[in-house]
Amino acid sequence: MRRVFIIHGWGGNPEEGWFPWVKRKLESDGCLVHVPQLPDAGVPRIQKWVPAVAEAVGTVDADTYFVGHSLGCQAIIRFLETLENDMRIGGAVFV
Repeated sequence: MRRVFIIHGWGGNPEEGWFPWVKRKLESDGCLVHVPQLPDAGVPRIQKWVPAVAEAVGTVDADTYFVGHSLGCQAIIRFLETLENDMRIGGAVFV
């Protein structure tokens, strides 16, 4: 099953803007969608966000996808940097 993680940006939350719509659309297409609340969104620190993304995601594989907004894009990229070289994801979209 495809797992999609929508990662909000600075000051964001799982219910803002287009996140609920994208979540519903992807779920209707058969995806398991997670929109985690990252810590201290109003005063974000990438050093806290990367571990929070890692905890939310767990093990990645070719059925793991990411949608990032704003600072969430950086958090995803930095999380991906922590993966072993042979690990692959399904894809990522940055807004």
